[in-house]
Amino acid sequence: MADGVGVEWVQTSKPGLVSRAPEEFEGELRELRDEVRRLREQVAALAAATARPPPVDERLPTFVGRLDPFLEGGVPRGSVLAISGPGGSMKTSLALYILLKNRAAGRRGVYVTVEESRDSILRTMRHLGLGKEDDFLVDIAKLRIEREGVEEIRDWLRVLKDFLVRRNQREKIDLLVIDTMDVLASMAHLEDARNDLFHFFHFLRGMGITTYVIANVEPSGGGISHDVSFLSDGVFELRFSGAGEGKVQLLFRCAKMRHTNHSRDYFVLTYDKGFAARPYEVPKPSRWGR
Repeated sequence: MADGVGVEWVQTSKPGLVSRAPEEFEGELRELRDEVRRLREQVAALAAATARPPPVDERLPTFVGRLDPFLEGGVPRGSVLAISGPGGSMKTSLALYILLKNRAAGRRGVYVTVEESRDSILRTMRHLGLGKEDDFLVDIAKLRIEREGVEEIRDWLRVLKDFLVRRNQREKIDLLVIDTMDVLASMAHLEDARNDLFHFFHFLRGMGITTYVIANVEPSGGGISHDVSFLSDGVFELRFSGAGEGKVQLLFRCAKMRHTNHSRDYFVLTYDKGFAARPYEVPKPSRWGR
């Protein structure tokens, strides 16, 4: 026996074979465990999708006034949709509105906040007149702050996948919002963001969950908004536009939506007891002094 450990690693007498250190076997074992986890996720997602396959063209409305007719009634069920825009463009408010209006219509929804606290989300809801219930909120931001050692977790995508599988088994999820993908990707330390997000979005589609992912558009052009938009089935783009005389309008457009004949024109997005969209009109130039 070697050093009383109970296992002695020796050079084999057979030619061409070399003894292997325990570290090599441990690495292979970790890879095997990861592969088993991935297979379990795929089986769970496939089972969920097979249990209740969505109709071919079932759509979930956005409930944004005058918008859904331009989207053939809404967004295709089971799609992954990006809401992208700069800071302050009401991305969170729009996602909350869509989710809560669908919940009021009888669909089950979950809002995962990665960046803002639960209290901040509730304040936004109250400000918009969207109620006070919070059983649908999942505050990962709070988990990061309160749990000791939680910052050592690197595979937050897997943590979220495991949560969604358990939640979906307990109660079928129709609609999911992830706010924001920027922070979630940073927490997960993604080495190949596009590839990792591709597999994550594929997992969400496999579960049949209609998902809105919020992505910030940085002025410098950095961040992952480009990858998120490229991989998503649809993109709701928000931006600001000057309306003349020092006024600013919030513009909205559906930049893409698979399986949908939709308008790509800009709309002016407003909120007055509910979001509404009206066609954007270019301000008429005025002559100086008039």
